[in-house]
Amino acid sequence: MNKRITFLLIALGVSAHGWAQEEADALRYSRLTTGGTARTQAIGGAAGSLGGDITASHVNPAGIGFYKTSEVVITPGFFFKSNSSSYLGNSADEKKSGAMLGNAGIVFGLPVRNSNSKFKNLAFALDYNRLANFNNTFRLDGINRTSSYSDRWVEELNRGNNPVPFSSATIDYPLGASLGLNTYVIDAEFDGSGNATKYVSGVPIGANGIRQQDLIKEKGGQDEFSLALGGNYNDQFYFGASLNFPTIRYERTRTFAEDDESGDNNNNFAYFEHTENLKTDAVGFNAKLGIIYSPVPSLRFGVAYHTPSWYSMRDQSTARVQADLEGFRPPNDPNFTNPIWQDTEELTDGYPIEYEYKLQTPSRAIGSISYIFGTNADVSKQHGFITADVEYVNYAGAKYNFNKGTAGDQDFARRLNQSIEDLYKGALNFRVGGEMKFTVLAVRAGFAYYSSPYQNTVSGADGSMKKFSGGIGYRNKGFFADLTYVHTLASDAYQPYRLSSTAVAPATVDLSGGNVLATVGFKF
Repeated sequence: MNKRITFLLIALGVSAHGWAQEEADALRYSRLTTGGTARTQAIGGAAGSLGGDITASHVNPAGIGFYKTSEVVITPGFFFKSNSSSYLGNSADEKKSGAMLGNAGIVFGLPVRNSNSKFKNLAFALDYNRLANFNNTFRLDGINRTSSYSDRWVEELNRGNNPVPFSSATIDYPLGASLGLNTYVIDAEFDGSGNATKYVSGVPIGANGIRQQDLIKEKGGQDEFSLALGGNYNDQFYFGASLNFPTIRYERTRTFAEDDESGDNNNNFAYFEHTENLKTDAVGFNAKLGIIYSPVPSLRFGVAYHTPSWYSMRDQSTARVQADLEGFRPPNDPNFTNPIWQDTEELTDGYPIEYEYKLQTPSRAIGSISYIFGTNADVSKQHGFITADVEYVNYAGAKYNFNKGTAGDQDFARRLNQSIEDLYKGALNFRVGGEMKFTVLAVRAGFAYYSSPYQNTVSGADGSMKKFSGGIGYRNKGFFADLTYVHTLASDAYQPYRLSSTAVAPATVDLSGGNVLATVGFKF
């Protein structure tokens, strides 16, 4: 066996859970919020036409063209999340909190020396921005009376009525089914010639059902490094472009456990646990283009286009199954111990399973309008503003490419992309916010609504996300500081596993979380 093993998910049947979650992974890396400085987040992330904030690099780069001086900023923050799930009539709660860096960058304003030129200034920005924070924990807990998590491995190995040969079943599915088979969570039936004729689950589902618990711990983030150039023509037309390099670091540990609820201590099953570890690293690129038109100093219109992001992805996966089979003892196995367990590495010469592939996330289009109170182009004399963005994203446009794989890999990619088209849809996202300025102090408020990306939603989980924000700011003599709080409410559906023969009840997960951000900046 090779010392470095690269498996295709479908060709070698690595993990049915992996297959089922691939669509969700594409959505995770496509459904992004604005992020950026505390000022931008306080106004709901509506940065499409306002300008004068480094966050414009990631929303509408034309906003960089408003800079006539230079500045440096940094935005640390703290987050906390509370998740409440409902599964099979039972509820469970989990919490997560921690520190983060939301934004850091520098802008160089370059005024045009020729006073007769209609080109007033150029500006160049280097910026880091956190697009998504994956740090999270949630849990399901319920009694299932219709199916077992192990049934997915049974379906995988039975392949309809064409069972996988037993010798292959014990090694070729090292993230799931092989571990379940080798620990007797599932078993095989044989004909007189020793050929496997059927695979069956060893988990007994009686009248009391089985208790299922699913604990998911996630960490990491999606970040973007931006190089942006903006310009100002006659204080009316602002234009800009940015070249961006997004990165992904995502880690997930998931433990799904089933416990016997029958009270029978002689049915050869007490519990089993399946733990999966996934680490994803990616680097990509995209471009963003935008213009802002200001017919009068008090009014601004903006449009921006974000190309798709093209990622080179790398997954590293391992898994473990542990089971307590009570009094069960397999024949001809004098070394059997109870509980029994097996790890992926036992089947892969000690190495995790690795796979490299490509992912393209959808493009975006943004339209925006801002009204400046005070009707004066001099920001020191402005009294405030109100601004709004409308964003369109076709989440069904995410696409995988397994270009290093076999013909079977390519076929799986086509079917996976079709599944994404069937599950997701285009959606409109709305952001609105405003600021009132009092000499050196300012107060801000905002709201953002991210529509459901799903073609069909589960009852009790509409798939939308709402953000309520507010903050204060101080600006004086080349120094500024902003403090913002953003509260997020979201409701989503989560499918713990899928079966072709039996409907599996989804769970609903309600998120309530907050971010506290503080931006400190200096003009020079």
